This record gives sequence, C-alpha cells and structure tokens, in this order.
Amino acid sequence: MPYTNNNIETSGSAFGTNRTNAAMGEGLGALGQKYESLRSYGWVIEITPPATGTVGDMGRPHGETTNTLKLACKQIGAIGYTTEDIAVDRVNDKFYYPGKYSTDETTLTFDNFVAGDSATALFAWMNGTFDPVTGRMGQGVDLKQNIKIHQLGPDNTEVMTIHLWGAYPRFWRLSELNYSQSEFHTIEVGVRYDFVTHEVYQAV
Repeated sequence: MPYTNNNIETSGSAFGTNRTNAAMGEGLGALGQKYESLRSYGWVIEITPPATGTVGDMGRPHGETTNTLKLACKQIGAIGYTTEDIAVDRVNDKFYYPGKYSTDETTLTFDNFVAGDSATALFAWMNGTFDPVTGRMGQGVDLKQNIKIHQLGPDNTEVMTIHLWGAYPRFWRLSELNYSQSEFHTIEVGVRYDFVTHEVYQAV
C-alpha cells in the first residue's frame, strides 16, 4: 500500500485530518506544528584551551581566550563516527560484522579578527600539537580537551549538546588571500577527537 497523507498516522490522527482541520481554522495541523526542526545557524561552541602547556601561555586571561574563540567560530563541519567492517567469507557468501570504532575529523572555521585575537589563540592551540620551531610534540595532558557544541531552539535556549571528547587540532590553515574577493578572511582548524556523545535536554 502506498503511503499518503491519509494513511500515515501521527498521534492518533491522520495527516489528512490534520490538514482539513487546519484549513477550517482549527489549528496548524501536525505538518506545521509537530515537526519543527532545529536551525543550522542556531548554535554556540565552547572551546576552552588547556590551562597548561603552550596554549595557556598566551599572556591573556583564560576566559577571555575562550570567549574570543566562541565568537570567532562561524562554521562547523560534519561530525560523526563509524565502525569498520569485518568481512567474513563462508562458502560462497560474504557476511559483515561491526568492527573497531573510529571517529570522523571535523573542520572549524573562524573569522580572522583584525585585533589578532583569534589568530593568536588558534596558532597557539595548533602550536601545542607541534611546534615547527623547536620540533616539540604536544602531550595529551597539555593538548587534548573537550569541545561542546550547543544547539539552540527557536527561543535560543539549549536543546541539545554535542560533546567532542579528547579533541585536539590536527591542522591549521589560512584561507585564500584574493584581491578579487569581497569577504572576511578566515582560519580553518581541523579537529580530531576520541569519541562523540549527544545530549538532549528538552523537546523543541
């Protein structure tokens, strides 16, 4: 049987009934009222550089650095995780089972503030991973941190939070410099994390 607005049930009422009621002025109906989604631009990120190591030695109050990165971040790439396949050959058939867990890498894009705050903080953060001058490699205790991404509802309250645990910068990249463009300059930072969790506070 093909699905239509009349035979897909939702909370005891068919979509067709809800649409009829809405047309008669008796409410918005399920399609317009019950299935609102979060906005892709409704979010706030929390990046707190580790208090030890090169990132913390920037000559700035720690809270001020955190606030600068929160305001500068303008785009967050896709976030997720996957499991590797275990392929098993039995007779003439192939079967698959879930194997090791691995996370994706995401890219954070920041505005390059004229004051230099965001550029200084991001370079120092990446410098904690690897210092090209001294050749020093960062240690986890000085480098890895937890990043929180708060998704906001229509009233700008927190609805969900995505936690990136054990996150550290994997690459630092300045965007293209081009005389023909008319837009703000940005800095990209690739972030690798150990695992991700998703926390829901309330229904929208």
